[in-house]
Amino acid sequence: MHNNHWSTSRVFVCERAAVWSSINTRYFGRLRVSSLSDEPLDASLDAYDVGALRMFRITAPAHHVARDRTCGELPTDDFYKLVLQVSGCGVVEQQDRRVELSPGQWILYDPRAPYAITNAERCSLLVTQVPRSLLSGLKLSGPLAGETGHGNVAGLHGVFGTYLRALSEQLPGLPDGAGQAISESVMGLLTSTLAETFRRIGDPVPMPSVLKLRARQYIQNHLCEPDLSIQGIADALRCSRRYLHRVFEDDAVGLERYIWNTRLERCHAALTHEANSGRSAAQIAYAWGFKSSAHFCRLFKHQYAMTPGECQRLANASRRSALAQ
Repeated sequence: MHNNHWSTSRVFVCERAAVWSSINTRYFGRLRVSSLSDEPLDASLDAYDVGALRMFRITAPAHHVARDRTCGELPTDDFYKLVLQVSGCGVVEQQDRRVELSPGQWILYDPRAPYAITNAERCSLLVTQVPRSLLSGLKLSGPLAGETGHGNVAGLHGVFGTYLRALSEQLPGLPDGAGQAISESVMGLLTSTLAETFRRIGDPVPMPSVLKLRARQYIQNHLCEPDLSIQGIADALRCSRRYLHRVFEDDAVGLERYIWNTRLERCHAALTHEANSGRSAAQIAYAWGFKSSAHFCRLFKHQYAMTPGECQRLANASRRSALAQ
């Protein structure tokens, strides 16, 4: 999966602190970042656009990060922040709560409120920025950490943590076209976990935001089925078709358009992938749920300003050119 890679390894030791501060500012704003290690600052960050999510794989020596009132407005204020501790141990402090994280544990918090994160040893993190619009209605009174132990909630928290850890390891090798599906899977697991967590304490997550994500996840799982329909989705989620439309009425595109756009994204990814160079555009279209080759070609050209065949030929020519160099 395409990413932007940043590292201090090729920078003079005396310049590393300034370079690392610049990298952090680029993605997270002017937070107060300080090193807790006397060793040369050897750190790296890989940034990925995964559907609607922004994900960062970070490896860094012992450090401290804080947001206080002097930081002002930050570009991350439109997001919730989800952090998985991949290696090392960390401590998150926010709103009089202190959460200790060991490898495999995660935490969700609102970065608009002052907070402090301390990693007292070298660590690896998977940081995910979740647009607030995807969790509309959610109110966090403080950081929400993954639970351990037994029971339904702890089980969901554990499954989610395991999924994030596996994703952190596999993210670099995943195809670009998988971003939307991964985003939907992450949000589906997260909202299921949140819904069960808040249900247990009598403060449920607003149903529309959960239903929207469940609907999107259902679509991802059944996208290749030609008979996928809004009525079928409504039946599977045990709600009315009318209510399902209402849940999506604030989105830029309606639910039916979302299905077609997602199918087009999958087809575009398949057409440009080397493994499909011998498959026809029609075969790829039928594999992703299109019933008509003509309908597929018309929608594809409107979306990408070229025919499916032109897209495939361009991708093949690009690969041949790269091999010839």
